[in-house]
Amino acid sequence: MPPGVRAAGRSLCREAGGFTLVEVLVAAVLGLIVIGSAVTMFASSIKSQPRAATKGASIQKARTTLERMTQELRQGSTVSFAGASQVTTVTWVNSASCGGAYAANAIQCQVVYSCTGSTCTRTERNSDGTGTGSSEQVVTGLSSPDIFSVSPSCSTSTGGEDAITASDGVTLRNSSPTSAPHVCVTLAFPASS
Repeated sequence: MPPGVRAAGRSLCREAGGFTLVEVLVAAVLGLIVIGSAVTMFASSIKSQPRAATKGASIQKARTTLERMTQELRQGSTVSFAGASQVTTVTWVNSASCGGAYAANAIQCQVVYSCTGSTCTRTERNSDGTGTGSSEQVVTGLSSPDIFSVSPSCSTSTGGEDAITASDGVTLRNSSPTSAPHVCVTLAFPASS
């Protein structure tokens, strides 16, 4: 073969370049690392979604329950405590009869919030405490049944990074100003695992 043809063949090989096997393998490994990282992040977010939804539902449940409790306590004319886990108030309730179905007109009834373990129930009776009353479970999953206190101001303590705590303080509107206690209600749920 003439020397000019050989030189032309070598220059063609150099110009027709491509990737070497080592370059292809390095690119493939880097691509797999990037794809693997993306899949891991996606799987992690999919796994944490139910936990986030459960936490959101717990927060909403705590807010709704706290709103109802504080509204009834604010409208109450009397309040009495049987420890930090039970409060009784005579308040205005939209019912045809105490413990009965909803009605547009409000009547005075005795409402008892009682918490045991991780559950709180609400019982509605006649304003003098008579009658069997209807009980309903208003919240479950509490860290402690001790949710009521009387103090000039309410303090909030958290139970960790993921714990849910809803707290509010109320002063009775319908009692004498000198004897109106400031009632603190704190609903604390443990950190979700």
